[in-house]
Amino acid sequence: MNDTVKSIATLLKDLDGILLFPHINMDGDALGSCTAVCLALRALGKKSYVMINEPVPKNLDFLECGCSTNDDSVLDEVQLALMMDCNSMNRIPGREHAFERGKLKGCIDHHMSKSTDIRFDFVRTEPKAAATGEIAYNLIKALGVPVTLDIANCIFTAITTDTGNFQHSNTTARTHDIVGHLHKIEGFNSKEISALIYDRKSKGALKMETDVLGSLNYYEGGKIAVGRITQDLLKRNGCTMDEADGIVPRIMSIDGVEIGCLLKETEMNVRASLRSRAYANVERVAAGFGGGGHILAAGCTFEFPIDEVEKIIVVPLKDALKK
Repeated sequence: MNDTVKSIATLLKDLDGILLFPHINMDGDALGSCTAVCLALRALGKKSYVMINEPVPKNLDFLECGCSTNDDSVLDEVQLALMMDCNSMNRIPGREHAFERGKLKGCIDHHMSKSTDIRFDFVRTEPKAAATGEIAYNLIKALGVPVTLDIANCIFTAITTDTGNFQHSNTTARTHDIVGHLHKIEGFNSKEISALIYDRKSKGALKMETDVLGSLNYYEGGKIAVGRITQDLLKRNGCTMDEADGIVPRIMSIDGVEIGCLLKETEMNVRASLRSRAYANVERVAAGFGGGGHILAAGCTFEFPIDEVEKIIVVPLKDALKK
């Protein structure tokens, strides 16, 4: 099943009471796509919210736009629960009850992995899309809603973050075409948005980044690099976990590294962010631990101490190096 954007737009026009769900540890694509669609639905007079249960990352706070809520009873009736940039219950932990409230359940995503725990009423998956934000943009156009400045900022953030500021190989002609249209929106300034995303690091965050990069563990002759962010490291530098967003790209900038892994220790679990430079399939590694993502970018969660997690995950990462 892969429904068309046009058919989904037609369905949305007949619905009211819509909750949108970004994945856990939300990034620019997840939150940007959800907020853009939420704003479009509100422009049509529909009750719509983005359902979250964690703080919006500091570098993405401008995306909130009054759409986000952690109150799963914010709507008396949920006619549609819509996942964006994810497609499985394990990607929205703590919000399962809110999602189940939806009389209809939908998914808009650009990941290759498929859900096995949800029976969706409609799905739009575009693995060749650079970001879910590209699909969101086309859906908004199909809804007949004008792209406002807030929507443009959301779509641009979704695309620039998932393409590594247009440097990743997933960047296509369509990617640039969509962004070209955003530049026509009055008041849109890509430089200002990029500065909000990438140029607001605290002194503590810079110190934390230095500490992580200075203590990387290397495997397979330097082809795998694993970094750690512990609760102790956060406290010592006066940081929050959302200030770690720029560390993985720094790991991947190291000459010779094919796979980068950043382990993030929360108070409840350890989250692994995985990246590959060219050929290693880290999505397959993440899927083996109940996670998901793309071939070159994925993530998963563990319920073990961080030392044990590193020992566990390095084994399949080494296997991923074998073509």
